[in-house]
Amino acid sequence: MSQRIQEGLDAAYENMLAFKRYKKTPVVIVREGKVVEVSPDELPSSRSKAA
Repeated sequence: MSQRIQEGLDAAYENMLAFKRYKKTPVVIVREGKVVEVSPDELPSSRSKAA
């Protein structure tokens, strides 16, 4: 079951990145305790690669 949850989260992440690229809007993340805007092109294309 946890594998299916991870697959769903990975798919949602990929969809979010695709949407942000399409709309040409930044992704808002927390980096070193600060809220920052990052280009979706700067983020890894898969969460499993980032982990």
